[in-house]
Formats: sequence, structure tokens, C-alpha cells
Amino acid sequence: MKNKILIVIGFLIFYFNVFNAYGENQLNFDITEIEIVENGKKFIGNKRGTITSSDGIIIKANRFEYLKNLNILNASGDIEIIDTINNNEIFTQNITYERNKSFIFTKNGSRAVDKDKNIEIKAEEFSYDLSKNIIIAEKKAVIENKIKNYKILSNFIKYLRNEEKIITEGKTSAEIHSKYNFTSKDVTFSINSMELVSKKKTIVTDESNLYQLEKFRYLINDEELIGQQILINTKYKFPTSDKFYFKNAIINLKNRSFYGTDANIKVRKDIFDDSNNDPRIVGVSAESKNNKTIVNKGVFTSCKQNENCTPWSIKAREIIHDNIKNEITYNNAILKIYDF
Repeated sequence: MKNKILIVIGFLIFYFNVFNAYGENQLNFDITEIEIVENGKKFIGNKRGTITSSDGIIIKANRFEYLKNLNILNASGDIEIIDTINNNEIFTQNITYERNKSFIFTKNGSRAVDKDKNIEIKAEEFSYDLSKNIIIAEKKAVIENKIKNYKILSNFIKYLRNEEKIITEGKTSAEIHSKYNFTSKDVTFSINSMELVSKKKTIVTDESNLYQLEKFRYLINDEELIGQQILINTKYKFPTSDKFYFKNAIINLKNRSFYGTDANIKVRKDIFDDSNNDPRIVGVSAESKNNKTIVNKGVFTSCKQNENCTPWSIKAREIIHDNIKNEITYNNAILKIYDF
């Protein structure tokens, strides 16, 4: 009797494959036990097996349920999906494969691997558009490349594999080269050019500096940060630090140099051993490198900031602030005391 059941099952599987060969897609079931119910409309496999499709998808799972009329495959339990055409693999616990729409939906913890790009994606849920080669990862999503050393985290990540682009929606954080941390929203990452971009307010930190920008573009290979409405807070973890405000700026994170326009610099209060001072410099532009900041066409004062006019100030063609020596040098300077 057991041999008879196996023969019948084998015949039904063979007949099912031939029947679907006339359609656009064909499914091949390699399952040790299959149950056919609802007058042949539903196929159930309760033991682990493999299903292959004519569009290059291989699915391994502990349980299968195929709805023939809807052309929908549900699977659960230790699932492995191999996309032989796009060279992707997905591991999860539950999927729905809508074959007419070329969509695979996963849930209950998912991991995808792009073998060509060395990219790994983790999230609670995936939506995989096979025709467009797009994976959308939602809920605690992480996309990472360990070789190029970057990681992006968000609750919504869209991976456009053909365009080689990663797009996030909502709050996003990124770790670049294990030393730069980005906190932003709605970020776009171009994989080929290695550029990270957002038009939303962003904070970037390293071991000592903090950079706040209204919008930014970061060139990862050059370690160059370009943005608008920028605050640079040096040694932000300490009680006192220098703060630089710019309308636009280009910052090299590697050597911590920068150039910015419409400069407004708030020098740390203890520079003259008097915490009651408010030392500050305003200038047309400023650049900093080798622990020196040079302000072009600047004005300096250390008087406490209030609504009244500044009691005194020094206007100069060039103001040089030496961060190591705590010295300020003025070239072509004019000293102003009230109206004199």
C-alpha cells in the first residue's frame, strides 16, 4: 500500500509539471510527501523539500502550500531562497511568492545576501520585486558591506540592485569605516560612487568632533563632507570647545581640515583664562588645517555678548587662530573702541 501511494504521488507531480509547462512559468516540486486538496486547486507539502521555478528561483522550506488558481506559493520553516539569475540568497521563516506579480514577501526575521556586491541585508520583513530586482527591507533593517566597511540602519531600506543604489525613509543611522557615525533622515547611498546624501538635518561624529548640517553629501573614498548651514563643534565631549558656524563648507574628516563661507566662530571661553568672556570671530570665510584657523576679512572681540554694541573689536584682513598656542594674530588690523 505504501508503494502504491508513492507511485500515485509521483504521477501527480509529473502531471502537474506538464500542465504548467503551457503557462509562462513552471514549478517543479521535489517533495517526499505531497497532499492535493480542493479538487486539485491546492498542493500541500508537509515535509521539507525543494521547489524550482522556470524563472530561476529555488525555494527550500519545511512546509509548502501552493494555490494553483492564484499561482501563489506559501512556505514556512527554515526557508532558503536562491535567485540563480540575480545571484541573491534570502533566508527567512515565512514567505508568500506571488508568481503572477513576480513578488516574494518574507516575515519573521529575514536575511538577504548579494554575492556579487558583498552586501548583506537584515530586517523583520522583505518585499522582493524579482522583475525590477529591488529588495525593500522593513522594521529594524540593516544593510552592510563588511569588505568596504559601511553599515546603514533604518526601519525602511530600499535596495535598487540594478541602479546600485540604497534609499532609506525616515530616521537613519550609518557607520562608515568604523569611525564616522551619521544620524539623519531619508538618505540615499550610491554604491558605485560611494556617496552618502541627504537633504535633511544630519549629525556626524567621530572620536572628538561633531558636525551638524542641514543637508549634506559625503564622499566616502575621499572622506570629504560637503554641506550647508553647518556647525562644527571641536572636542564636543569636553566642557569647553570651539564652535564654527558656516553657510556652506567642505570638510575633510581624515585630516580635520575645512573651508567655509560666512564664518561665525565661537572660540572656547577659557582661551584667555576668563570664563566670563565670549570670544568670537565673524568673517567672510574661514579655513582650518594643521591646528590653525585663518579667517578672511574678520572681526574679533572677547566682550560678553549682549544686546548693546560691542565695547571693542579688532577688524583685520586676516585673523589667524593658533589652537595649540592659544594665540590670535591679526594682519592689517584696526582696533575699534566704541565709536573710535
